[in-house]
Amino acid sequence: MIPLHADSASVYAAYLVLLGITLVAIAMGLFIVFQAYRGYRRNQSQPMLYLAIGFALLTVIPFGISLAGASVGQLLGAEPIVYTYYLPIVGRIVEVCGLGVILYSLSIR
Repeated sequence: MIPLHADSASVYAAYLVLLGITLVAIAMGLFIVFQAYRGYRRNQSQPMLYLAIGFALLTVIPFGISLAGASVGQLLGAEPIVYTYYLPIVGRIVEVCGLGVILYSLSIR
């Protein structure tokens, strides 16, 4: 069996790639939310407002929770269970709420 060995430079580079992809996803999510909000303001359409809120809960907030949780957890010396259980479950709950709001926006008249 070959032990996994990674030097600190390759781990650092991998985290930078992950951070870059996360920031691109947040930017794309914010753009979608902004466009839906503009649609709400232009047409005074309640479904578009709920769609914007749902997309924010689905795309932007979970990434923000992940980044903030990792940063604050490192500063506070959080236990591994925070990263493996609590942060993912909070992120999934927010995503489920976002999907529920999107479903609601599609069902109201």
